[in-house]
Amino acid sequence: MAKTKFITHDCTYCHKQTKMEYIGEMEGVTPEGTQRFWYRCSRCKHSLLITLSVVKEKKTAAPAIDRATCTAYTKDRVFSIGEHIYHADLDDVGRVVRKDKTSNGIHSIIVAFERVGERRLLENVTGDLLEEVPEDPAPEGQPQP
Repeated sequence: MAKTKFITHDCTYCHKQTKMEYIGEMEGVTPEGTQRFWYRCSRCKHSLLITLSVVKEKKTAAPAIDRATCTAYTKDRVFSIGEHIYHADLDDVGRVVRKDKTSNGIHSIIVAFERVGERRLLENVTGDLLEEVPEDPAPEGQPQP
């Protein structure tokens, strides 16, 4: 079981809810599925044996996205968070997780695809925003071709 260094708990000695520092644990798990840990009160420095459950939560898999219900991705569209999209170049479907604005003012979306993972894609891009980036000039002292 993953345990943190500090928890907030009621101290039985000073009768206040305080931050408790993890000291150690008792060996073994009780038949009820709990484990006991020693914590020290940060206020009065008394130790306390706390019983915590050891039950681990199982993560449920996200439901598969149906290709027929997805919107085709294009740079000029505006998408909303939670919308399902299909990217033809990646041949993958995904869900819009977050929307950002890049440093140069172009809007982007972060999409969690099923196969390729999270990707940043552009959105609401008009023709005047896409300019050719000039090539870097050659460093000084080197001839240009």
